[in-house]
Amino acid sequence: MRAVEVFSQIVDMTREIDEARARVHRGQAVDLAGLDVRVRDLCLSATELPKAEGVACAGALDGVAFALDRLAAALRLADRTAPSAP
Repeated sequence: MRAVEVFSQIVDMTREIDEARARVHRGQAVDLAGLDVRVRDLCLSATELPKAEGVACAGALDGVAFALDRLAAALRLADRTAPSAP
């Protein structure tokens, strides 16, 4: 896979995670099944690039990590504010 393809996938993944966070904030359900595997595969793809190209993708991968942190925070907040079951 070429760096431009990996970078495009990183951008798409970041957008997807940000959209999931927005759904959580709106109180909508999100399906995160398989997200961990897809993030892992994306990271592996970046590590398989030639070093210079991989380094170029590193900043974008930081964006994925940041988006995941924000999603995790939104999920924690939603869990704390969800009404308790009777």
